[in-house]
Amino acid sequence: MKDRIVQLINSEGLTSSKFADTIGVQRSSISHILSGRNKPSLDFVQKIRRSFPHVNIDWVIFGEGEMYTSQEPTNLFENETIQFEKEEETPNITPQPPKLKKESPTKPVNQPESFSEMNVFVPGKQIEKVVVFYTDKTFREYNPS
Repeated sequence: MKDRIVQLINSEGLTSSKFADTIGVQRSSISHILSGRNKPSLDFVQKIRRSFPHVNIDWVIFGEGEMYTSQEPTNLFENETIQFEKEEETPNITPQPPKLKKESPTKPVNQPESFSEMNVFVPGKQIEKVVVFYTDKTFREYNPS
C-alpha cells in the first residue's frame, strides 16, 4: 500500500507534506508510512477517500483496478473554460457609501493566544462544524459526526 500512496502523491503533483495537509494528518504520519515504520490505519485510508473522492479506494488498499474511478483529469479544472456573462448596462447612478453605525468605543476583546486556549466547549451544546482557514487562503471543514 505504501507504494500506491507514493504513486498517488506523485500523480496528484503533491509533496508528502502537502499530501499530509490535504488529508488532515500530521506530516510525521506520512513520513512514518513512507519509510515503512508504520502501516496506514483505517482512519488514514478514510481520510484519503474523503480528500480524493476520484481515487479508487480498492486500488489504494488492495491494488485492484485503476487508480482513478473515472477518466476525469486529476486537476478538476484542467479542461474547463470559465465564461463570464456580460453585465447589463445600468443607469448612471452615483453609488452611495454604506451608512455605518457609530458605536461607542469598547474595551478590546481579549483574544486567546492559541487555539488550545479557546473555550469552544459550551455545556449543553454540541459542535456541528469547525472550519479552519489557513494563511495560504485554503480551508478545511471538520464535521464531528
